[in-house]
Amino acid sequence: MDFFINNIGTVILVPLWVFVIILFGKLFAVMQSKRFMSGLTYLSTLYGLIFSIFVFAQTTITKGFTFEHIVPFITLSDVRFNIGVYVDGLSAWMLLVVFLISLLVQIYSYFYMQNDKSFMRYFAYMNLFTFSMSGLILAPNMFQTYVFWELVGISSYLLIGFWYKKNSAQIASKKAFIMNRIGDFSLLSGIITAAFVLYENLGRIDLISIPFSSINTISAQIYGCTSDGIFIIICIFLILGSVAKSAQFPLHTWLIDAMQGPTPVSALIHSATMVAAGVYLLCRLYPLYSLNDAVLQIIAVIGIITSLICSYAAITQVDIKKILAYSTNAQLGLMFVALGMCSVTVSMIHLTAHAFIKSMLFLSAGIVIKAMHENQDIRQMGALRKYVPIASACFLIGALSLSGLLFAGFSSKELILGNLINEKHYIYAILFLIISFMTAFYLFRAYFTVFEGKANFEDIKVEKPAMLMNFSPAVLAVFVVLLWFVLPKSNEILFVIVSYLISISAIFLAYLIYINNKTVRRIPVLYDISYNAFYIEDFNGLIVRNYKKLANLVNYIDNYIFDGIVYMSTFCTRFSSLIFSKMQTGNLQSYLAYSLLIITASFGGLVLVYNLIMYFLEV
Repeated sequence: MDFFINNIGTVILVPLWVFVIILFGKLFAVMQSKRFMSGLTYLSTLYGLIFSIFVFAQTTITKGFTFEHIVPFITLSDVRFNIGVYVDGLSAWMLLVVFLISLLVQIYSYFYMQNDKSFMRYFAYMNLFTFSMSGLILAPNMFQTYVFWELVGISSYLLIGFWYKKNSAQIASKKAFIMNRIGDFSLLSGIITAAFVLYENLGRIDLISIPFSSINTISAQIYGCTSDGIFIIICIFLILGSVAKSAQFPLHTWLIDAMQGPTPVSALIHSATMVAAGVYLLCRLYPLYSLNDAVLQIIAVIGIITSLICSYAAITQVDIKKILAYSTNAQLGLMFVALGMCSVTVSMIHLTAHAFIKSMLFLSAGIVIKAMHENQDIRQMGALRKYVPIASACFLIGALSLSGLLFAGFSSKELILGNLINEKHYIYAILFLIISFMTAFYLFRAYFTVFEGKANFEDIKVEKPAMLMNFSPAVLAVFVVLLWFVLPKSNEILFVIVSYLISISAIFLAYLIYINNKTVRRIPVLYDISYNAFYIEDFNGLIVRNYKKLANLVNYIDNYIFDGIVYMSTFCTRFSSLIFSKMQTGNLQSYLAYSLLIITASFGGLVLVYNLIMYFLEV
């Protein structure tokens, strides 16, 4: 066990080495075998998975176990920034989930992307992403966290815009990059402000990188050195970084457009990796946030607003990947609520359950999309269960689970509801039940429309994907079922009954509408609000358009006013130089004449100014 603990840092480096190997192989046209490069990727991720299993076992067996290994990276006078690894129960838990999900997605990717011309580049990006995520999870301080936080953003930008020749993919990747930069700037501001407080008030140079091994002490010192207002502002700066990365209101819209990437990328980004990084950072900094109830309320309010908006928006979407994307937004919001109103453990349990469920749903959706020749519109599907039975069964398991009826989702969602009611957060509990109703409805709307009922496609031959594509979603389905027996559950039978009744009623309503074809009168206003996701994207577009107008105005002022002043002063200088150079004749009589002329003109000008001043004073 000690071998795996002491060498845990290698799980960060191995994916980086494979990335470099693939990159140089591509540049120099050597080692171009798809099987070889994908095999290297599998081995690097499997290597990380094996280490993470042993490390997780160690943290489980030994309560309160921590391990830290750091080396100096940057030294400026007395200030030292270190890099290395920090292992505790939280990082070991997250590392295991990330490597397991990544390995299954990479195996699926081989069959999904095998005919793509940029196959090698895809797996290079996958390794870069794994390197970035593992470095973020094992970071021993906020300095390294921020470095790898940015690398995760760059990796996701490359993966979302993988098909960069598509204009929509270019726009989506840029949007994700820019909106995450807002959060990154806020996170950096929070780190700098916290470090300044520590240095200014306590002179603690050794703590300005905010090492996680001393996070409880640092949190208490920051809280003790600041007023409530300043403390809340520092926390908001840090929280906004997580808001952007985990796609929470109002910075959540980039995640929907991220669907322009390949489906395995969607499964990776929307499950346990990039978007979960924001929740992970919240959990890591929980000792700081927990010192002020207002901060925890802010986290919970952001989460519940996001969950309500995105759950309602998912009800009317017709793109299967968009439905799942809005679902991801909503479930991440519930993780924020669980952290703010319950505990780190409850939030991480739902993160874990959601990681396996959502990965399975996306990979199942990818099989459907392949079968329908890249068509993602659920209105043009139907009766696909007989063509893709395994994907259908996996999607059904995921829908039942995320609805809180069975398996991993049952455990995590009942745990959240039980904690909310036990802590007397009744408003949050009621809103949670409303979200659960909408979740069950839109997931089974998708299931019934895609896999059951009648076929809504004509002259399309359904393509049966490779059988091995079913391997990853099938394995994930097994984990989703097994987690039902592993994860803790709420012991209150009343919570279970209420939750069951709500979810079953939503499923029954979806069945009536989409299987029995019951006519439901559409309310235009409510439908439009849902389909357009409360017009938040239109509002963002309005801001962007006005910003562009302002930028054009500033550009006009810069080009024609400020530059005009510079050009005019240059012209006047050159013109004056020309005139005065003509006056340099070397003739004494000319100099006397010019002097007399200048004196006369100056005196005349002064007299004119004096008379004007006296005239206006008399008036």
